[in-house]
Amino acid sequence: MHQAGRPAPPGRLRPEGAGPSLMNPALATRVRQLAAQAEHRRAIAAFRARRAADQQARINALLLEAIHALASLLSTPRNASNRPA
Repeated sequence: MHQAGRPAPPGRLRPEGAGPSLMNPALATRVRQLAAQAEHRRAIAAFRARRAADQQARINALLLEAIHALASLLSTPRNASNRPA
């Protein structure tokens, strides 16, 4: 039996006196492993989403720079000496 003041024995999912555990230690370990894998997959998905958003932001910035450069070329007044005859 578990005594007060001592940590619960490993594999015990419920407090002493709460009745029998519904999970054996191997199943509990597998559940924790699957939860860790799911969290890892969520972290990877979040990383990829942030990376895609960053790449899109860089592309948008480059496009704005290109548009600005083209607009400045088209809006400059033509010099009379540059006109073809």
